Amino acid sequence: MKKQERQKAIRIKLITDKKAYVSELAKELSVTTRTIRNDLNELCQSTLFSLFHGGVQLKNTPDDESLFEQSFTETILNGFKSGKDIAPNSNRTTQNSYINESVYILGSFNVDIVSEITALPQIGQTIRASATHFYAGGKGTNQAIAAAKINNNVHLTVKLGSDEFSKKAKRYLTKTEISSFSFLINEMSPTGIAIVWVSDATGDNMISVTLGANETFTEEDILLDIDIIRNCRVFLTQLENNFPITRYAIMQAKLGKAIVVLNPAPYVPEIKEILHLIDIITPNKIEAEALSGVVIDDINSAKNAAKSIHIQGAKSVIITLGNQGCLIFDGKVYTHIPAYKSAVVDTSGAADAFTGALAAYIANGKELVNAAQYASAFASLKVERKGASNMPSNSLVYHRKQQLFRELFSPLSL
Repeated sequence: MKKQERQKAIRIKLITDKKAYVSELAKELSVTTRTIRNDLNELCQSTLFSLFHGGVQLKNTPDDESLFEQSFTETILNGFKSGKDIAPNSNRTTQNSYINESVYILGSFNVDIVSEITALPQIGQTIRASATHFYAGGKGTNQAIAAAKINNNVHLTVKLGSDEFSKKAKRYLTKTEISSFSFLINEMSPTGIAIVWVSDATGDNMISVTLGANETFTEEDILLDIDIIRNCRVFLTQLENNFPITRYAIMQAKLGKAIVVLNPAPYVPEIKEILHLIDIITPNKIEAEALSGVVIDDINSAKNAAKSIHIQGAKSVIITLGNQGCLIFDGKVYTHIPAYKSAVVDTSGAADAFTGALAAYIANGKELVNAAQYASAFASLKVERKGASNMPSNSLVYHRKQQLFRELFSPLSL
């Protein structure tokens, strides 16, 4: 019996009996007690099991076990699958410090094929592009790159195809400021691809996405990162991965008491099933209308939409409103943050810049309104750059905020 099969058998026994002894495991699996001890030492590197003299036991789950009991059991029975690459600069082993300021991002990677055009096309219209570029993208990737500009403990988990794009993705991502990675591979699906049209005149965009390997996550994939998920400060995700596994990962994050941040894009109706698990949700105008059933045409209607989303379960709601800024509702107080002035070049990735910066700033210990103010400044700088993953530096954000302060409080000229 191979080690992976043997360790899965041990997990099954632990689910059934809650504990097991070295001697009986060695006898049942026809191996030496030394082999069993080695297996148990590996298993207990996760937060699910603990050793006692002569054996191993299943740890108790938190007080809210009843909500997650079935998924927790299935988690252990599924076992752990090989195939994950950790970047050389990974800091995953520093678990005790990781929870203090860490951001874990479950997300997508896409190759963005971006065409610059004079105006967005009409139905049936063929137009000439002034230029076409290839960029790294995907909402999860964009958000991780943004977060890593602000926080030094950002972990990104993505799933790629077994193709040339996946090789380029790994090379590109390991050169970013993201501190660690889980690169999962699906042999049967391609790496995700997004086709993006950007208007030269306005910076507005239209996007279509082939998600490919992004939609092939399994519970076993999530279990590969179970320790990081359970120990992170902020868990951030979107909806470009297959929804059942996104929901499963969020449930695991809640078991670890992480602050769960969800960017509900691209919108799926099933999201309403998990709003009670979300600490901070960041819909744009269209997504907020879909979630709430409220048509948003001004700040007051945005308040009504935010209240509806909160009533459905989300603790705090931040609706991003483009050039109108963003609206925050924490269940008690509404806060409107005006947009920063920008010389718009490319709006793709703006929402990702906002959400990634927000998550990182919260992980750094900042409160919600301050984090949203910072994220707004960060996103205003992002739209002045080409490429969805082309994020500004932290120092530029400071200068942008200072610029707004001077505009608001400079004396009037006579």
